[in-house]
Amino acid sequence: MKRSACIEGRSLGSIPLRCPSIVFSHGDKYNGQVFCPLHDGLCHVKRVPEMRRMHCVGSCYGWLILQNNYSTQCYLFNPTSSEKIDLPPLIHKSFDFGVLTYSPTDPSCVIVLVSKKKYSIIFCRIGDDTWSEQNLKQEGEKVGGSDIGVTSFEGKVYVFFRQWTNVIYFYQTFAYVQLHDTKKPQFSVPETCPLVKNLVECCGEIFLVYGTQSLDVFRLDLCSKVWVKVESISNQIFLVSETSSAALSATELGVKGNCIYFFHREYPCLYRFDMDDGTTTVMRPWQNKFKYWDAPLWMVPNCNFQMKRELVKIEETKDRVNKENTAIQELPTELFDSIMSHLFLDDWVRFRLTSKAWISINRPNSSVKQYKSEFQPMPWLMSFLNKKGVCNFYNPLYSDTYTMTIPELAGAIVRDAKFGWLLMSQNSSIFFYNPLTMEIIKVRDHRSYCFLNISFSSPPTSSDCIVFGYKISSSPKWAKVSVYLKKRDWWFDHSFDCADEFMASHCNPVFSDGVFYSLSKDGKLGVFYPSNGNNSGWEVLPRPAVVCFGKLISNTSTRSFIIEYDGEIFSVALGFMGTPVSVFKLDYSQMEWVRVESLGDKVAFLSHTSSMLVPAELKGVEDRIYLPKFLRNESIFYSLKTKKYHCFGNKESHADWINTTEHWNCTWIDSIF
Repeated sequence: MKRSACIEGRSLGSIPLRCPSIVFSHGDKYNGQVFCPLHDGLCHVKRVPEMRRMHCVGSCYGWLILQNNYSTQCYLFNPTSSEKIDLPPLIHKSFDFGVLTYSPTDPSCVIVLVSKKKYSIIFCRIGDDTWSEQNLKQEGEKVGGSDIGVTSFEGKVYVFFRQWTNVIYFYQTFAYVQLHDTKKPQFSVPETCPLVKNLVECCGEIFLVYGTQSLDVFRLDLCSKVWVKVESISNQIFLVSETSSAALSATELGVKGNCIYFFHREYPCLYRFDMDDGTTTVMRPWQNKFKYWDAPLWMVPNCNFQMKRELVKIEETKDRVNKENTAIQELPTELFDSIMSHLFLDDWVRFRLTSKAWISINRPNSSVKQYKSEFQPMPWLMSFLNKKGVCNFYNPLYSDTYTMTIPELAGAIVRDAKFGWLLMSQNSSIFFYNPLTMEIIKVRDHRSYCFLNISFSSPPTSSDCIVFGYKISSSPKWAKVSVYLKKRDWWFDHSFDCADEFMASHCNPVFSDGVFYSLSKDGKLGVFYPSNGNNSGWEVLPRPAVVCFGKLISNTSTRSFIIEYDGEIFSVALGFMGTPVSVFKLDYSQMEWVRVESLGDKVAFLSHTSSMLVPAELKGVEDRIYLPKFLRNESIFYSLKTKKYHCFGNKESHADWINTTEHWNCTWIDSIF
C-alpha cells in the first residue's frame, strides 16, 4: 500500500502552499511542523520559527491564529507570505477556537476567539490594544454540552453548542449576540465522543458536520434556525478538523466530490467519508512518524484558487423513474406461485433480483425448496448505499455482489442482525425486517433512539423475544439500559451503579444462556440478567478482560468485538489500523479471558452490528477474520496463520488496513442466496 513520504527541511519554499494542506506541530514543545498538501501525499517536515511553541486555534483565509503555549502572546501568521500580525495579549488562556470574519487585509476584519469552558468570546480588530469580551449566554440561561463548532460568513460568526446556535454581529466597540434554540439534530448514531464535529460555511450556507462511526451533515435554515439533514453536498468537498473547516470545489481540486475529509487527534490518520455510498477510507498514517503531535488543522490559502461558487443542492433530487415493462406486473399471481414452487431458495432470490416488479410481487411460500448442506452457509455482507433503500449483498468468499432496492428500508439504519432478521431504526422508530420474506414486525417506540449498542435474544416471531439496548451514559460509573419485552409490549429502563467503571464498546452485546454480555472498551464484561419487569440485574466482571486494550478512554483507537458461538463467548481486539489482532475465549470457570492463537476450522466475520463465528465452508479459509473493509473493491481479511491482511483475488499481503474503505451502515447476515 502506498505510504506517505517525508521531506525534511527548513524552508517553506518546497511546499505547494497554494493548495489545501494539513498542518500540525510535533516534537518536544511542538517545535517542529508538518505540512501535508492534500494532492501529493507527501509530508513536508519543517521548523517554522513563528510556529514554535504556538498552538493554532483556527485557520481562515490562509492565515493561522496562533497562541503561545506558555504565555498570553497571540498573533496571526500567513505561511504562504511569511507575514505576521501581532494581536493584544490574551485576557486568559482558556480559548479553544478562533475565527476571522474577513481576511486580515480587509479593514472590517474582526478576530474572534471562543472559550467553550466559559461560553464566551473575546474579539478585537487589527491595531487594537486590548480584547473585548462577550458572554454567549444570557444570565440564568443554561447552555449544556461541550461539543462546539465555529465558522463565519459575511461578517457574522456562528457558534454551535449542542442545541444552541449563537449568531454574533460585530459593531465598532461591541458585539450583539442572538441565541437561538435550534434543537438537537437527529444523529444517525447517538452522541458519544464524536470523531469530528464543526461548522462549515459553503456558498452562503452554514453546515454542521458531526460523526462517530458515520458522519451526518446538516444545513442550518437561517430563517427558522432549524438543522435540516442533507444527503449530498453535490460537487463540493468539506475539509473538517477540530479547529478549522473549509468547503472547496472538487472539480477544481481534481478529486471526487460529495466527500468529507477529516481527522481526530486520537486517530492520527486522514479519513475520507463518501456521502454517495456511506463508506470511510483510511488515507494517510502518521502515528509512527511523529511524537507529541498537536491537533491537525486545515490550511486553505486565500489566493487565486478560484471557486465556482456552485450552490449546494439541499433538496433531494427526484429519483429518475426507470420505466419497466408493466406487462410483468399484469401476469396472474398463480403463475408466479407455480414458477416459484419449482425453484430452489437461492434461485428464487436471484429470480426476484431480475426485476423491480418481481421484488415487490413475489413472496416465498412453503413450497420453495432449499439445498441441504453439511456446512452452515457463509454469511454475506449487507450494506446500504444511500438513504433510498438501495443495498448490496456481497459474498466475501467469491466476491459476488447483488444490488437490491428495498423501499421499506429507505432512510433506515441497521442496528443488529441474527436469526435471519434485521433490527432497524428509522428516526425514532425501531422495527424488525426479514430480507427474505420482506416481513416487518414493529417494536413499540422508545422515547428516542439513544442506544450505543442494541441486541435481541430470539427471533421476533417468538413471544420470548427481548430487545436489550445499552444507552449513552455521562459517566462510566453508571450503566443505563433499556429492555423491551415482546410478551408485555413495553420498554423498561434501568440504571445501575458500577463499582468497576464500564464504558461500552460500539459492538453489539451477545445473548447466551439467558443473559446478555456487553464488552467494554478496555475489555471488561458487563452481564445483564433480564427479568419479567423491573427486577433485572447488572454486574461488571471485576477482572480486566484484555490488558492490551489500553486506558479506558472514550476515543481509544482499539476496536473490540464480541462473538457467541455454540454457547461459548469470544472477543477480538483490533489495535490502531488493525494491528495487533488478539483473540480471546471466555473461561467460564474463572470468568476471565484466555488468549487463543487459532480459530481451528472456524471463520470469523466482524462488524459493530453483528459478529459471527462459523465453520469453514471451504478448505483453506479457516482461521480467517473478515471485516466490512475493501481494497480496490475487493474484500480484505486477516489471517491468524500469516498474521497479515490479505485481499480477495490477489497475492498481496499487508501489515495493516491503510488505504482501505469501510462500510458503516452494514451487517453480516445469514446467506439468503
